[in-house]
Amino acid sequence: MTPPLVTLRLARDDDADRLLEWRNDADAVRFGVSGRHVTGEDHARWFATRRRDPSVHLWIAEVDGTPVGQVRVDDEPDGVGVVSVAVAPAHRGRGIGSEMLRAMAATVVAETTVCVLKALVHPDNVQSIRAFERAGFGMTASKEGGFTVLERAVGEERTQGRISRPPV
Repeated sequence: MTPPLVTLRLARDDDADRLLEWRNDADAVRFGVSGRHVTGEDHARWFATRRRDPSVHLWIAEVDGTPVGQVRVDDEPDGVGVVSVAVAPAHRGRGIGSEMLRAMAATVVAETTVCVLKALVHPDNVQSIRAFERAGFGMTASKEGGFTVLERAVGEERTQGRISRPPV
C-alpha cells in the first residue's frame, strides 16, 4: 500500500481545539513524555506561547486538505531540533506518520538552522519507532528519561532505502 501524499502547513489559531483533542487521545497520553491529559486552559497557554516562539516550528499535516496530524520541532541552542509528532487517531496505520516526518525533514532544511533532528519515543510505542525509522531516523545507544532516542542528520532524504543529500 502506497502511503498518501502528506503536505504541511503552519498551525493556525483555529487548529488549537484539534491539537488539544489529538494531545489528549488515550495513546498520546500513554506514550507521551508527561503521561497525563492537559486541560483546555493549559493547552491554550501552551499553544499561544508556542505560536509566538521563533524557535518552535509547528505544522499541521494534511492529506487532500484534511488535517491528519501535527509535527513540531523545537530548536535547541546546539543545532538540535527536538521532534514531536502525533497522527490523528482516525488516520493511524496508513503510513502517514513516516510521510509527515519526511515532509518535516525537508521543510526543516529549507526553513531552519537545525543540523540534527532528535526524537524521544516511548519504548513500547513500536508504531512510532517504525515510522521514525522509515523516515530515516536511527536509534542511538542512549535513553533519556526512559525514552528511546532516535536521530537523523538534517539534509538526508531517505527514499525507498536510499539516502541522498540535497545538492550543496
